[in-house]
Amino acid sequence: MIVHPHAQRTGGGTIRNRILAGGFGQDRVYSRMFVKNFKHWPKLTDEDLRGYLAYTDHADYCELPLGRKCLPIVSLRHPVYRAISLYHFVRRKETHEFHRLATRESLEDFYRTGSRINPRYFRNVQVSCICAHADARLALEYIRTKYLAVGFTSHLDDFAQALSGIFGWSGIQVERKTADAVRYDAQITPKFRDMVLGQNEEDSILFEAMIRGEPYYIPRTSISRAINRRAKRARDRSLALARGARRRIGRLLLLPT
Repeated sequence: MIVHPHAQRTGGGTIRNRILAGGFGQDRVYSRMFVKNFKHWPKLTDEDLRGYLAYTDHADYCELPLGRKCLPIVSLRHPVYRAISLYHFVRRKETHEFHRLATRESLEDFYRTGSRINPRYFRNVQVSCICAHADARLALEYIRTKYLAVGFTSHLDDFAQALSGIFGWSGIQVERKTADAVRYDAQITPKFRDMVLGQNEEDSILFEAMIRGEPYYIPRTSISRAINRRAKRARDRSLALARGARRRIGRLLLLPT
């Protein structure tokens, strides 16, 4: 069973429609776009997946007690380019919950506000899809031990060829799109880049580890920085909770008896 958990704006539609459906046939791909009574990945059983050869959706991968072996695949995109692509996608999609925000605000303000409202939709989504945790080290371990293949959104044509070679498909054609740098670099300010990378450090660490090629590894300096930042965020949350508790206690003390 091929499983494709993916973050928004990482090439999921192309992989679903052109690669998986093109190779296996649409009726063999379990997707919300093809299946009437679609279920999310954690709720699926062998019976639900009977007759299907692939699953694809926005999901955090976890192992299920299925009778077949699952072989996940994933495509990765630089987090800054993913954030810009998400902004333009939301501006086009009128039914999206953040559509009004995207049409009203600039790229920077859209990301800042949207990320605060729904962090899970904006921050470290790619590593979470791979291993269900915002942890680049764990995601890389999953890739090494559980995943069949990893591609890059900017090179889905190469990904299609690699999967075609594995499964013996013929006639799978995916055109390479204009490079993200050409499309988006003019829109990136230093402030926006720093904001996105600061909130997507795990995605960035994994992307850099994979783009460097074999042997795939995460430098110790990156691990140390990530650990220190996670510790700082935990301290900041604790301090914020403590300050909130003190304010609530103060208000109670001022109430009339």
